[in-house]
Order: sequence, then C-alpha cells, then structure tokens
Amino acid sequence: MSAPTIDPTTTTTRTTETTVGTGGRPVIELDGLTKTYDLGSVSVRALDGVTLRIGEGDLVAITGPSGSGKSTLMHLLGCLDVPTAGSYRLAGHDVAPLDPDALAAVRNRHIGFVFQQFHLLATLTAWRNVELPLLYAGVERGERRERALVALDRVGLADRAGHRPGELSGGQQQRVAVARALVTEPELILADEPTGNLDSASTAEVLGLLEDLHAGGRTIVLITHEPDVAARAERTVVIRDGRVHHDSGAAAGAGPGPTADRGVVRP
Repeated sequence: MSAPTIDPTTTTTRTTETTVGTGGRPVIELDGLTKTYDLGSVSVRALDGVTLRIGEGDLVAITGPSGSGKSTLMHLLGCLDVPTAGSYRLAGHDVAPLDPDALAAVRNRHIGFVFQQFHLLATLTAWRNVELPLLYAGVERGERRERALVALDRVGLADRAGHRPGELSGGQQQRVAVARALVTEPELILADEPTGNLDSASTAEVLGLLEDLHAGGRTIVLITHEPDVAARAERTVVIRDGRVHHDSGAAAGAGPGPTADRGVVRP
C-alpha cells in the first residue's frame, strides 16, 4: 500500500523519555510530543514531551489513571487531533503538520480503529459496515464487497455477513468492528477500550482475536484502563501526568525506567 506524500518537517523539542519497541521497522515514532489546551486564562498540558517508539508487529497496551493523558495520546496517535509541539511519524511519514483533509486521508488508509461503542450503523448489514472505509477511499463496489467478506471471514463471521448489528451479540459486533479496521490493510490497529462494553466471555473472544492478528504480524495499540486487558499485551506503557511513567519495553534495554519522580511542568 502506497503512503501519501508528506513534506518532511523538522521540529526542535525537549525530550523527557525515550522508549523503543521490540518489533521491526518503526510504525509509531513520537518525539517530544506535547499537547496543551488553552482554557481561558489557564493552560493545561495534557501531554508533556512524550517520546516513544512502537515497532512493526508490536502489541502494546497504553494505560493510566483517569486524567493521565492516555486519551489525548490516543487522539494524537489516531490523527484525530494535532500536537502543540513535537513530531509524530506514522510508518515513516511525519503527520504532525498535516491539515485536516490530509489527516482524514491518513486515518482512512493507514489506521484501523476499534472503539468501545462499536460505532456500527444499525441499518447496514455486517459486510456493508465493514466496507465503509473502502467506500470513503473510492474503491469500486465489487472489490469493496469482496474485501469486506474476506475481512469478515478472518474474524470468523463469514456466516453473519448479511446480519445487521441488532441481530448480533456484543462480541460479534466488536468482531465486525475489527473486520472493518482490517479491511484497508492498515499499518496500525488502534483499539480504544475495545472490551469496555463486553461480558467476560466476549472480552476473551475479542482479545484472543487481537492476539491472533498480532501473531500474524499486525501492529496493535490497545488503550485501556483495565489491568487484566493490559496484561494480555507483550508490552505495557503507563501514562501519568502527561508523561511516560513506565514502559515494560525498557526492561529489554529499550529506554529508561519509571519517571514518576519527575515533576510535570505546568504553564
């Protein structure tokens, strides 16, 4: 899959933590990533100079308490927002300076999303939900259907292709969402609390599916507040006060250990 042409941008930033994935070529490269929100007379620094590497084929859980900055980080990783400072390279391309239209193209072609709420259209069958990213990308109808059916087969739902979301269990709906995330063959699957609305059996089913995809070489980032879900990943990154507090990848020499003793500089 060809990547969009992006003009390189050089940004000088203050780096506070450096961690590197154990996989192949970098899929995610964050350097000094900072996000500040201006709330009237008060500025809140939600992310404070995060530097992080996630390699091709990694399965990484990003976790942290409420207000830690992990949701902000998820929005930046998913190109749903832009940083105030720092750089973000996705599969080798700097996406931090892109305009909204270019970011939308990156999201469609290079990132597969799995959300807690499924976000399936109730009036569409499973395969038509799965084909939507291809529709937005301008793929021809016949090819869209073929690729959607292949994706549903990969998640074990080929026999449910003609069912609407209301006719499927919660676990099955989330598997449809995973198929939708896969259908564009993205470099990154970003799963935001993917088991938050599932019972224990469906949770095990969906996590098992994500692990199978990882075993097949997929790069997967899980955003979760659930320790048992995070424990299923091969690497855990803990965010606190907008910084990387701990990265289990550092144990393999990927970078420094916990940074809890470092104060957060608030503007």
